Amino acid sequence: MQNLNNEKAFAKINLSLNIINKRDDGYHNLNSDIVFANIYDLISIKVLKTNNRIIDLKINGPFGNKLARHPKQNIVYKTALYFMKKYNISSDIIISLNKKLPIASGIGGGSADAAATLRKLIKVFNINKSIFDKNTQIEIAKKLGADIPVCLHSSSLNIKSIGEKIAKLPINLKKTIVHNNYIILVTPNKPISTKLVFNNWYRHSHLTKIINIKKNCPKIGINNLKSTSENIEYSIIIAQKLLSLQSGIKYFGMSGSGATCFGLFKNKILAKKAENKIRCIRPKWWVKSSSIII
Repeated sequence: MQNLNNEKAFAKINLSLNIINKRDDGYHNLNSDIVFANIYDLISIKVLKTNNRIIDLKINGPFGNKLARHPKQNIVYKTALYFMKKYNISSDIIISLNKKLPIASGIGGGSADAAATLRKLIKVFNINKSIFDKNTQIEIAKKLGADIPVCLHSSSLNIKSIGEKIAKLPINLKKTIVHNNYIILVTPNKPISTKLVFNNWYRHSHLTKIINIKKNCPKIGINNLKSTSENIEYSIIIAQKLLSLQSGIKYFGMSGSGATCFGLFKNKILAKKAENKIRCIRPKWWVKSSSIII
């Protein structure tokens, strides 16, 4: 039985990702439509009676081995340290991260973990949620990670600037998601550095090698980073090709900087069939289907 004290860190999917320009501070201005799948890591926090400002991060789970070697380099540890310093909290805490989402795969696993840690710390230490105003979100985005503000919400949203400007999805896109509310995530288990993708972005054509065949909502699947990621990891093209062949698929594309690709379906049965078929063809890949959090 799942521990009800766990905070879920949901997978983030970029349905579209438009890079506007590079900023003077090194970040990129962007415009992205985002949804969250009901697939997640788990965060739990225990507060000890001692007050030595010690943060003990324990990492386990299917993708936890590599991360467990250097816990103080993990974004969860850095996020907890930021929070404890910001609110001058001296308690010792033990954080447990059950890492079930693949690492460096373009679905915001680290940012989702950080956001879940913040949500849990707010509850544990009874901090007023209103403290996370616009200025705090900008600070979090710059200090910890640009995707963290939207992951704090973990619902279908549009983000702009470096990720701290958050708005509702356009009405037509929201309707499309409501009617195609099941998603399959496919990653070839080939971690890709976001920094590497952005560093190579200007060197390649920004047009994807695979054009989404569905025109009803043309933004879905349009990702300016896709061609760069495809040049780095060819299996991204294979993943999209496999998705495009699945019965009942409505839209497909690549999330974030890759390598995870996604496909949208109108019901659970179609999504599950696609999951099973692709897993049979590529048994070593990470393939999951779920509903989308509306």
